[in-house]
Amino acid sequence: MIKSRLLDISEHSLIYIPMSKPRPSTSGLGRPANPQARARRRHQILNGARKCFQRRGFHASTTTEISVEAGVGVANLYQYFPTKDDLVKALIEEDLSKDLALVELVDQAATMREGLEHVTRLLASDPTLIETTRLHLEIHAEAARNRELATVVEASNARILAAMSNLVVRRQREGEVRADAGPVMVASLIIALFDGLYGQLVFGSVDAGTLTRAANKMIIDAFTS
Repeated sequence: MIKSRLLDISEHSLIYIPMSKPRPSTSGLGRPANPQARARRRHQILNGARKCFQRRGFHASTTTEISVEAGVGVANLYQYFPTKDDLVKALIEEDLSKDLALVELVDQAATMREGLEHVTRLLASDPTLIETTRLHLEIHAEAARNRELATVVEASNARILAAMSNLVVRRQREGEVRADAGPVMVASLIIALFDGLYGQLVFGSVDAGTLTRAANKMIIDAFTS
């Protein structure tokens, strides 16, 4: 029941003033108070932005389209990400986490060959691989024109290169990777090879399975003992 109060404005007259219900701590359009709910909302917005950027590109996607895709209000979107650049930075961070997890999978395998084969199978079977690659190219194209985004991309690439280089060093110590190959050079070539090959997927020149098998064989033949 709606609470009310009585305001005495004269000796004989009273005015009935309805009082609004207490506002909840969360709102479907506002920023949730619960940290877990905020994390879910943030992920929800990023998924909406990812789909819009993949479908229409960075510049063609509007904040209104992103908010509709994410199922949130525009004002709510701005609470989390004041600009589209902020959305792109967050997507770069998300993709970095995924890439580092793939490097970790290779590192955890009994051999580098087995690790690469496992990861390439995962990538080849990913139904979102082409769309993910398209967004990767879109972000790098924008970073080439945007110094602030370029700094974020460079920092992300440096972390992936460091993780891959460390993996190569460990495999060299175990005698699996050629000792005469520089770890950073090997890591750079592996990353460049996959980036270049997956870039071809966007144009449909070859299927993902063929690419991953070719990339895996080239790496193993070139760098393993």
